[in-house]
Amino acid sequence: MNGDHFSTAECEAFFGPECTERVNRAAAEAPRFTPEQILRGKALFASFCLPQRPADSAADRAA
Repeated sequence: MNGDHFSTAECEAFFGPECTERVNRAAAEAPRFTPEQILRGKALFASFCLPQRPADSAADRAA
């Protein structure tokens, strides 16, 4: 990843409009997640540790 934002328009201009149609069709035809897969995904994401928010400084409270 280079930090640039993804642009569908740039992708279509580079690869052609048939690429967008093919990707949209593939996404529509992809199998859906099973309930078991959804639960396993939720459990996985719930196990991630979130970074602690820094405490508000006096300058932040004054603003």
